[in-house]
Amino acid sequence: MKYKPLIMTAGMLSVFSGTADAANIAVITQVPVILNIVILAAAVACLAVAIKLFNLVKGGALAKGWQLWIISFFALAFGQVFVLAEKLEVFAIGFDIVGLFYLVTVVMWFLGLLQTRKVMG
Repeated sequence: MKYKPLIMTAGMLSVFSGTADAANIAVITQVPVILNIVILAAAVACLAVAIKLFNLVKGGALAKGWQLWIISFFALAFGQVFVLAEKLEVFAIGFDIVGLFYLVTVVMWFLGLLQTRKVMG
């Protein structure tokens, strides 16, 4: 898979995170945190649906597009986990790592749409 080096690089970058003292549970009730939790839940739900649809088209012409969308939803969910960890002060990370995951998400969405358009049109 040609996306494996990108995923491995993002994983290695996430290892070099900063530190935080303890989790701040009082932050959970803030609106931005609740919004991030909703985005994470939606990303996981979309990931589950994309995996089911990928299994339905297994090996078909649309399989490549769904595979790209699975990677994108996984990157979005992983990025949201990092955002929540930062906001809840579980551990400190640089937001450039989260930005990298968001970039991967958008690029994979775009490539998935292009692939699907190529097959359908």
